This record gives sequence, C-alpha cells and structure tokens, in this order.
Amino acid sequence: MIAADTNVWARAYLNDDARQARQARETIEAACDGEGVFISLLVLAELYWVLAATWEKRRVLETLEHILSTDGVIVESRGLTQRALKEARAGAPGFADRLIAEVAFAEGAREVVTFDKTFARQPRVRRLH
Repeated sequence: MIAADTNVWARAYLNDDARQARQARETIEAACDGEGVFISLLVLAELYWVLAATWEKRRVLETLEHILSTDGVIVESRGLTQRALKEARAGAPGFADRLIAEVAFAEGAREVVTFDKTFARQPRVRRLH
C-alpha cells in the first residue's frame, strides 16, 4: 500500500498542471489496481478545502464520495468519514468541520468549541464569544 499526499489527490482532480495531473492519476490508478492507496483524515480534510476553493460544495462532496467508493482506496476511519459526508450532504456547513466533530465525538469529547458562527449551529458544537 502507498499513501498519497493532498497535492497528489488535488492534481489528479483539478488538472491544474497537466504533467503532474497525469502522473498523479496514473500513480493512484496503479496503486488501486495493486496494493492499494491510503487516504488519511487529514488529507481528506485538506482536499475538501483545496477543491472547495475552486468547485461548488456539491461537486466536492461527490468527489470525496467517489474516492471512498473506489476499489483499492483504503480510508482512515471510513465510518467517521462517511458520517461527516452524510452530515455535509444534509446541510452541515462543511465536510472538514463535520469531520473534526465526528473524530472528537468518537474519541469521547462531549462538545466542540469554536469561534465559527456557522459551525456552532451544529449539534454539540458551542461558539466561544
């Protein structure tokens, strides 16, 4: 198994550098067909922000769902990731914030504190003033 950094996944989808995009796609596809490619929670959160800077939220979430459903992709904490995606699809402000919350709750946190007004509208998330 290999692990791919955020910039490899981003190049594969954004195609903002043709040579690197081709190399990223070929590497990911070869790993998926072979030993697999690991994607961490941190890379998923970073990738969400990178793609969201260019694409609309729906397209970003569809891309993340595609990654999770691809044979050969090994996802860190798949269940947490799927819950965060489900909440983001249901109207939560952002996948990365939901992922932060899901990981925190899974580790026993009773609430998440934030200065983010939008994130603070989520259950068990409290805004600091």
